[in-house]
Amino acid sequence: MDRSARFSASVPVPGRPAKATLALWRNILDSLGAAVIVLSPRLEPIAINSAAESLIGGAHPNAAQIHELMAANPWLAEMVSECLATRAEMSVAEARLIAGPQQTAVAAHLSPLLDDCAGLAGTVIMLLDLSYRYAAAQSAGVGNPEGALGLSPAGLAHEVKNPLTGIKGAAELLLGMLPEGNRGRQYCELILDGANRIANLVEEVLSVSGPQKLRLEPINIHEVLHQALRTAGVFPPEPNGIVIEQSFDPSLPEIAGDRAALERVFLNLVRNAVEAITPPGRIRLVTRMESEFHLNANGRKQHFLRVEVSDSGKGMSDDEIAQLFTPFFTTKPHGTGLGLVLSQQVIGFHGGKLRAGRSNELGGMTFKVTLPLIRSEAARPDHQPSRAPDSSS
Repeated sequence: MDRSARFSASVPVPGRPAKATLALWRNILDSLGAAVIVLSPRLEPIAINSAAESLIGGAHPNAAQIHELMAANPWLAEMVSECLATRAEMSVAEARLIAGPQQTAVAAHLSPLLDDCAGLAGTVIMLLDLSYRYAAAQSAGVGNPEGALGLSPAGLAHEVKNPLTGIKGAAELLLGMLPEGNRGRQYCELILDGANRIANLVEEVLSVSGPQKLRLEPINIHEVLHQALRTAGVFPPEPNGIVIEQSFDPSLPEIAGDRAALERVFLNLVRNAVEAITPPGRIRLVTRMESEFHLNANGRKQHFLRVEVSDSGKGMSDDEIAQLFTPFFTTKPHGTGLGLVLSQQVIGFHGGKLRAGRSNELGGMTFKVTLPLIRSEAARPDHQPSRAPDSSS
């Protein structure tokens, strides 16, 4: 059976005019959770759906951007070339898609695009973002979290904490026995600082490795953001030399989330922004509806909101951005490299995404968080939008 993709704008749908038929096909493409990119034999974009725009990080990409995508992903360029040359379908179960500073695990399937006369009109690329699947698998406890050694994170933490408590106790006793000005006190303080850092690291490893139990409830995202700002001590009032800018969409519906977990995520992002700035500087928080959506189990569109946290710091290189969500990678002198890992995991368990990139407007970094709304607006005609808290509160 020839499963090659065929395209014809003139394919009629009974009872629908041509324009309505075209709109229907667009809605079908945009309703797919998988990214779909249709290219001509010259690699010019013919069609692209909303999921693809979100995955590759740009709306309405042109031919130059497609060529950049192919150059950054030789495996995909090779598949496209072979598909066009042989007119054969091909698939890859998992590959790393690089789009700018972002790297995403995807499954790829390519089919030749044939016109009404069976001529080659291009290729259809379908990319499935695997990050949602991995987050769901981790949430459900799929796999063996204890690894090949059979040692759980909790067990390892216990083995580390016991001798660490003894080291700290001995260092504190020795510190109390030494007179002020004795050089040995510096060494004791150094031991205590190191022991405390190891203890904090163990706690963060447990947070990342342990099972995540979320207490979901309807929440207003703006209340979460204001609490994160208050906890970080940056609003109100603003710290000297740092301006906090807030551009909130007050019509955003509520989300189903764990308030405490989300507050920790945004507290981490705000603190990172503060630490990245050498005053004077700016931190900007933006909320809005996200253009990306997926179909839920009931076949309805699942819409998302977006939160952006940007700073006017010095930013990061492409290599640093690519490693941001790698455990233990950090650009801070005393960082553990687990804060963003944990934050990304929490957002993934909520069915959302956390991404990072350079801020074109402020010059530093922008962290983008997408979270699913409880329901789409269309599914709730009686919905009353949640009000953003007063910025002065």
